Amino acid sequence: MKKKIILITILGGILSIIIYFFTQNNEITIVAIGDGLSIGMTPYNIDGISFNDYLKEDYELQHNLKKYIYEFASSRKTIKELIYEIKENKTLLIKNDNIEIKQALNQADILTIAIGMDELANTKITKEIKEEYLHDIEELLSMIKMLNQNQIIVISLYTWGKNDFLTIENINASIRDIALANNFMFIDINKILMENKYYLTQDSYYINYLGHQAIYKEIKKRL
Repeated sequence: MKKKIILITILGGILSIIIYFFTQNNEITIVAIGDGLSIGMTPYNIDGISFNDYLKEDYELQHNLKKYIYEFASSRKTIKELIYEIKENKTLLIKNDNIEIKQALNQADILTIAIGMDELANTKITKEIKEEYLHDIEELLSMIKMLNQNQIIVISLYTWGKNDFLTIENINASIRDIALANNFMFIDINKILMENKYYLTQDSYYINYLGHQAIYKEIKKRL
């Protein structure tokens, strides 16, 4: 009788494990934060299709997308503004729900961060500007690590306007080091976006759908 009870207990445990693996929820939440690059902003001041949208559509087709939150990204947002929003735990009304930014960051299975082009593309980057930007990046990623340690994807800057290739490469190397120190994924898009075919106009750093597809493909290689 005792052996029978032990056997039933073991079988029950095995059955519970099997049921868990076959019924667990594999749906994921994607969250995007950042500036105009995150939302596919165009030179015409309207949102286009971003690399985040392509990523969202990919998981939708696989029928395992739970939620997609991109509303905390916006055109012209600076890194200091994003840090402030996290510190103050900004709340937005999203699909009739009040969502706090810390809540969104905490829930993300995949979190993408693209911030800096809106504030640096048309600015000659001095040593002081570079040091301040990297200090802010370090603070931002440190804050995010406290909220989420899932798949965090940090998107690099790319060369445009008053800044030369080597300047951006140097900054990206530092961003990569900070991202990797936090065990985050770093996606370098600088060399990818050197071709004219990725831009809507010659006088705007906002990229077209081909550019966003290229970024999306780089992310998919790593996920």
